Amino acid sequence: MSMRGRTETSEGLDRKMAVNYYSRARFIHNLMPLLTDAAKANELSRVLSVLAAGSEGHIRTDDLSLRYNYTVHACMAHCVVMNDFLIEELAKRFPLTAFSHSYPGTVKSGITNELGGPARLAVKILYAVSSPWIIHLRESGERHFFQITSAMYPPRRGSGGIPIPDGFEVCKGSDGEQGSGAYLLDWDAQSTGDQDILKPYRENGLGKQIWDHTQDVFRAATSKKRPADSPAEEDFRPRAPVGWRAG
Repeated sequence: MSMRGRTETSEGLDRKMAVNYYSRARFIHNLMPLLTDAAKANELSRVLSVLAAGSEGHIRTDDLSLRYNYTVHACMAHCVVMNDFLIEELAKRFPLTAFSHSYPGTVKSGITNELGGPARLAVKILYAVSSPWIIHLRESGERHFFQITSAMYPPRRGSGGIPIPDGFEVCKGSDGEQGSGAYLLDWDAQSTGDQDILKPYRENGLGKQIWDHTQDVFRAATSKKRPADSPAEEDFRPRAPVGWRAG
């Protein structure tokens, strides 16, 4: 976390947006062939992006990368909303995999280590005052492990996962449809998301706009030639399948 203004990467993206959105989208994109193969082999196929589901804000749809309208607040709003719609678009295109965007709650994870001066002091005071509500790292890990293994969060097509506990049911998806394959989850693994903000964007086709924008960013970034002295590409040697097998 940093309170600095826009700091660009070599691809021309803001560093915070690269970490909180673009790199996540790229990792997922590159892993989808393996995740799809895992699903077809009756293995659990899940994707979880941990950021700030439920903290949506209004965004500049005419400047998704915030090249011209950057503020720290706008950066956070864009990253949250773009993660929301990314998982919806992925669920449509890869229905055998379940996708979630979650908010972990207040966890002392070291995310504020880059803050300096008054901001860092303010965070320390906040942690001290809110200590009864801080979620331990272990508990946060257990909750997220539940999210990526439970049958409460099935893919758009298919099922699988650890049986749903008594008293619970399949989770409502980000679009309000139960079991849609795309889930916005609060710290307690329950459905969240500010639909007053998301619904109008969804109706106006923002999901596809974000998808197309992301693909354009990928194409621009990968069109640059790799330096001759940089590490070689993946050698694609066969590897033993990994993952939790669903019986």
